[in-house]
Amino acid sequence: MSSNRTQGKAPGCLWAVGAFFGLLMVGFVSTKLFQPQKLAQAKACIGNISAAEPPLQNLCDYPVNMQLCLFAKTGDDICRTLTLQPGDGFDRAAIDADLARLGGLLRAETYACKLPYMPGMVENWNTKRMQQGCLPKGETDPR
Repeated sequence: MSSNRTQGKAPGCLWAVGAFFGLLMVGFVSTKLFQPQKLAQAKACIGNISAAEPPLQNLCDYPVNMQLCLFAKTGDDICRTLTLQPGDGFDRAAIDADLARLGGLLRAETYACKLPYMPGMVENWNTKRMQQGCLPKGETDPR
């Protein structure tokens, strides 16, 4: 008798797990269709700025648009965006020249997106705050 009860509960449990994964797939597909720039983030492709040669090397197997922003204490910020092929990176001499021009580094930020998307500031739909993200082709960074 107890074996019948066990068999009766198993399909309900499997149905809940299947429904959960089904909802995840619906979310992924709808994001892919309506907001593909959200899936274009490639932050894991950014190498180290100090230890690597070249600095900020593209560690992925596909080209990315990578942005380096240097924020100064004086407010004279510099942002550079490059399309980097796998293994390519930023020019160390250019970074050093930008750092010398700033007159004091407050912070450095990096971001990368899969092609054709560009790094930039996007509005978080939940909080309405601006945050780093990937912009669709043709849109400009409001910064």
